[in-house]
Amino acid sequence: MNHSLDRETSRLNPALVWLAVVGIALVGLMAMSNTLLVELTASAPASVAQASLAPGTEGLLRQTASHLSKLLSGASVGGFPGFEPPGDDDKYRRKIEERSYTAEEVNYWVKEINNFLGQIVKKNPGMSLEEILQKQGLNPEQIVAFIRALRNIHSITAGMESIGVSGTTTAALAGLMNTLGVSPW
Repeated sequence: MNHSLDRETSRLNPALVWLAVVGIALVGLMAMSNTLLVELTASAPASVAQASLAPGTEGLLRQTASHLSKLLSGASVGGFPGFEPPGDDDKYRRKIEERSYTAEEVNYWVKEINNFLGQIVKKNPGMSLEEILQKQGLNPEQIVAFIRALRNIHSITAGMESIGVSGTTTAALAGLMNTLGVSPW
């Protein structure tokens, strides 16, 4: 009986050896693929972060557009809705529609725009405004309109410096625009 067991074992040995070799090879391939996967995922956060906007950017863009809109008679800015003064404030509504605001109001609104743009820059370092707006989902025409509105506001503030708009506020806006890859003119 021992003799027949040896014959069966000798027939199985090559099959077992082959299974062992294939198994080891598969384990090796799995280990290599896991290593590759770990390496890919380790580099993923940087590319994923570049592929999307930082949390809160959309709200900052909306606020920027709203304040730009105030200075542009309530017009829509780059696909964002125009500014609507409260319905029960006729004086404020006329002020926006007729663009009859004071230098103090322009200063305040542009300081707010500067604040929002500064936060956008901090949250999305190294990105241009055009890239940010593209990632926000704006189409090319909306991007041009948003950037044009920003340039118009810079021009308005620069033109109002002689009647009290702060040159520092205007210079800060120009600096943020440059950081975002938008020339002020």
